[in-house]
Amino acid sequence: MNSPGLTHHENCNEALPDTSLVACPNCDLVQRLPDIAPGESARCQRCSSELWRRRKDSLNRTLALAIAAAVLWAVANTIPMLGLTAVGKKSFTTIFGGAQLLWEHGFHSVSVVVFFCAILAPALQIGMVLLVVIAALRDRPPAWVGSLLRHVPFTQIWSMMEVMLLGVLVALIKIAEYATVAACDAIQLRPARSLGARAMGARKPPIHRGTGVGGGRMNAPAVTALQLGLQRCESCGLLSRPARGEDEGHCPRCNSHLEFRKKDSLSKTMAYLIAAAICYLPANLLPVMTTVTFSGRESDTIMQGVVLLWSPTGWPLSLIVLVASIFIPSAKIAALLYLVFTVKRGSIQTPGQRVRLFRIVEAIGRWSMVDVFVDTFTVALIQLQPLMSVEPAPGLIFFMAVVILTMLAVESFDARLIWDPASSKAGSKEVQYA
Repeated sequence: MNSPGLTHHENCNEALPDTSLVACPNCDLVQRLPDIAPGESARCQRCSSELWRRRKDSLNRTLALAIAAAVLWAVANTIPMLGLTAVGKKSFTTIFGGAQLLWEHGFHSVSVVVFFCAILAPALQIGMVLLVVIAALRDRPPAWVGSLLRHVPFTQIWSMMEVMLLGVLVALIKIAEYATVAACDAIQLRPARSLGARAMGARKPPIHRGTGVGGGRMNAPAVTALQLGLQRCESCGLLSRPARGEDEGHCPRCNSHLEFRKKDSLSKTMAYLIAAAICYLPANLLPVMTTVTFSGRESDTIMQGVVLLWSPTGWPLSLIVLVASIFIPSAKIAALLYLVFTVKRGSIQTPGQRVRLFRIVEAIGRWSMVDVFVDTFTVALIQLQPLMSVEPAPGLIFFMAVVILTMLAVESFDARLIWDPASSKAGSKEVQYA
């Protein structure tokens, strides 16, 4: 069913007459969702993934949150966030100031990533959500709404204000004997979570959703969207059917590009993982910061920074940095390698546990960026020449590369591949194109 006000690609899929049918994003199981009350959620029968959560007055709440987030974003990026006072000298920095100082030191790639994750991506997310919600309140959304809607998930993945705030806290502890907080107004509201991927679709017409999905056992063999020849839109969740003989198409609701499985998923994931593994050693062996004083230069690796943070009051943050910077990247690489290996083998053992492992990896991966933000604000704040200054070191580039590459590996991996061997063994007959 086409949505009013939206233009569609010439290779547009055919929407199903029954819009209550959905496919799980993690196991591809097709199921029907009955009505649910506000605050309740619907979960997949097979892997317990949340299919949809109904929020009370979703559009108006999202609009209010997005407006508040826009105001706070403007305040957070225009006033100093941190201040440092030492022997009569003062130093202040903003979020942009941290990225700018990295650029001046020649760390252009790290500067661009910090600017994008801490400033640009949150701004894009807030702006897109505002425009989508305002358009959704109209009876006929304009043609550009579909394009914005399919880019909201991307900005949500790379918007890392909460990670940055933890990095600011750790940076303050590291320089606690000198630092005073001048301002800390960078607050990240998550308007996109209140909006939901299918909020636009609920206006034209409402999609039927339900609670009874996650409760009981399945009495019939599992049937996936792939076996039925259907494609699920990752942006808005709509199930649709491509043209006969076609493996790709476009969503009839938001115009997103659709395919049955992510193209070259395992190959791309392995390439990113190999690159991340190569960068992991220099990231932990090379110094990430260099402190310059009258007595000379002293360089610190990530582990040395963890040791410096350890104290009777600072040990919790020391553990946070240790987990986020050392354990999480290595655990992500190992977990994704295991998932790729089992998929390549066609394993049908414990697919539910493997999907849960993937969801954990997906959720925790972005928090490895905390050490990048710690080093960014430490470098930006401690610029008290000729008394003392801190400079970024080469290890920071490799560590940032590990974080970005593992996040790209997660995005490349298609969790539905975990369930495909089990679905095939169950004996469900795949639909053949005539």
